[in-house]
Amino acid sequence: MNAYNYHALPDTSLATAQEQSTYCDSLGRCFASYTNDGGITFGVAIPEGAPSGQPYDAIFQITAPVEVGWAGLAWGGAMTYNPLTIVWANGDDVVVSSRMAFGYFTPPPYADAEYTVLPGTVVNATHYSVTALCKGCTYWAPFGNEPTSLDPNGENYLAFAYSGVPVDDPAANETTFGIHERVGHWMHNFEPAQAADFESWAGGDSGGEPPVNTVTRTTLLTTFSTSTFRSTTTLQTTVTSTGFPPGGSATTTASASSSTATSSAIASSAPVLPVPSSCSGVNPFKFGYQTASGWKAVKLAGSLTGPRGVAVDSEGNLLVVQSGKGVTVHTFGSNGCISSTKTLISNPSLNHGIGFTPDGKTLYVSSMTTAWSYTYDAKAQTVSGQTVVVKNMQQGGHPTRALLIPPATPHLLVIQQGSYNNFDYESLNKAVARAVVKVFDMRSVPSGGYAYASQGWLLGYGLRNEVALAADGNNAIWGVENSGDDFARTVNGQSYDIHNDNPAEELNLLGDPSKPNEQWYGYPTCFTVWEPSVITDKSFKVGQQFVVAPNSTFNDDTCTQRSVPPRLSIQAHSAPIGAAFDRTFQNLYMTLHGSWNRSPATGFKVSVVPFTKLANGSYDPVAAADSKTGYTDIFWSTNVGGCTGSTCFRPSGITWDRSFSRLFVASDNTAEGELFMLVKS
Repeated sequence: MNAYNYHALPDTSLATAQEQSTYCDSLGRCFASYTNDGGITFGVAIPEGAPSGQPYDAIFQITAPVEVGWAGLAWGGAMTYNPLTIVWANGDDVVVSSRMAFGYFTPPPYADAEYTVLPGTVVNATHYSVTALCKGCTYWAPFGNEPTSLDPNGENYLAFAYSGVPVDDPAANETTFGIHERVGHWMHNFEPAQAADFESWAGGDSGGEPPVNTVTRTTLLTTFSTSTFRSTTTLQTTVTSTGFPPGGSATTTASASSSTATSSAIASSAPVLPVPSSCSGVNPFKFGYQTASGWKAVKLAGSLTGPRGVAVDSEGNLLVVQSGKGVTVHTFGSNGCISSTKTLISNPSLNHGIGFTPDGKTLYVSSMTTAWSYTYDAKAQTVSGQTVVVKNMQQGGHPTRALLIPPATPHLLVIQQGSYNNFDYESLNKAVARAVVKVFDMRSVPSGGYAYASQGWLLGYGLRNEVALAADGNNAIWGVENSGDDFARTVNGQSYDIHNDNPAEELNLLGDPSKPNEQWYGYPTCFTVWEPSVITDKSFKVGQQFVVAPNSTFNDDTCTQRSVPPRLSIQAHSAPIGAAFDRTFQNLYMTLHGSWNRSPATGFKVSVVPFTKLANGSYDPVAAADSKTGYTDIFWSTNVGGCTGSTCFRPSGITWDRSFSRLFVASDNTAEGELFMLVKS
């Protein structure tokens, strides 16, 4: 399951419905173009003799049927880490919006691509069309990543996305919008796009009219006010326009450690704040919810942008990763509500991972490609000494890089990296370092940071997307895994659908982070059964592993021999993305983000797995491995079967306060990002 689940519809293969062609418009401008199966045409023109490996300008022309709510062009062929051009009609005008995504959420404005709308931009009864000059669409290097450039003399891998659903506010360049209905790729040859008259076209001299709609708009991203969380200063985006989303042992054990972990990084002598019935100035819950008996939910904040990972500092302040913005700090007043908010780190590429060392003095955060450390001052709420500690993580695929600092080994940093796609067969090679969890020693970070794939050590591989990580009382690491989508079982050449309730999400024991764990947990070949009755060609129990297409070389029995099965199974497509033990390690709380790949929908809730301490001192779930009742819900969306990414709260990050009396939960619903507090009443 895609843990972000925002742009999670199945990707299409390389588009072949239409071939590339060239055309000239009514103003004499000629484009190398591609038309997709939705009738949207993407035309590109570039300067004659444009330099290879260097920036050059481009003119694009996008024409779409009026039924298309918005259309997007990804210049690098991906949802993330490349310029995205989003266009939509607004009355008689067409809006061009510059975006770049760093995860699967609504892409924020992108600072380094500037657009000037040119003559010939129209809306009529059947189509809308926009022509614009882009400076910054053919060469980019966001946030220290290696530069990427488009080949002016050959083919480039581009992507489109579109939806029939309009954007939320057509007049607002920074508006949010929902999931695409279609996405695809094609190879676009830029050689026939070279034009000797490019400079005159770019200057607007293509029909006697001056350039239109060239009002410069400045988008401010990175400092938030307390009351609205709207950006007010710092990072600027200039857009000249009127307006993408686009063979190991089969057992794992963890015995009692001589050093005992604490369940919180900072838990000593913490004050217990009161529990308000509501917080003044905070809008009501955006969506309906229910709580289990003995639990109460309070909304602490709204109007956040994609809140994901959360952490509490040594002063009790709550830090939140806001995807596409950075990290914000939220201070609590004596009434238990948030009294002030400030931006700590301005970095739109941060998308999930955050954590403190036990002393609270070092903060770690991550983007899709990089993990950084900072020296942190909790009283001043400031950071200094930004240092790259891990680099060169996969650019693309599952975007989260969840991280954990094990309390009993605070010199270690645990980072997961998910698969590149639904079935990432290259990840069977451990050296590829995808679908893995790895550990890095922060006492000896090399200059420039560890290379993720080639350095550090494994804490398990064959883990499709182990976003939720937590350490138990023995410092053993547990991971909760997002498993696959759109499954069919194929036996003797005959296929049948099993996807609605298979495969299960997984709770896996990864073990002692100070010791390498090179065991294989099954992905991308062995998956876990949630609903045995759906698999009709063979009898299974919950928690057993199976292959999608058994054959004489590798079958279900091979999984039993080679793969480590999960300790507990979770309803398919629940999408777990956050986990936190309580003070006594008797309960593991997890956020189930919710899924697009099941009907009726599931997830959209916070659940708890009861744990027990065994005779050998290790911690283990109370339920048996073949149980379907090993966890219970404490906070869930009403009418969950009809939930989508914009119609129900979507729990993401989760952590306790210092006193372990209040459980903080973030929700990154696209309609409104929210912060909740759960308490036992």
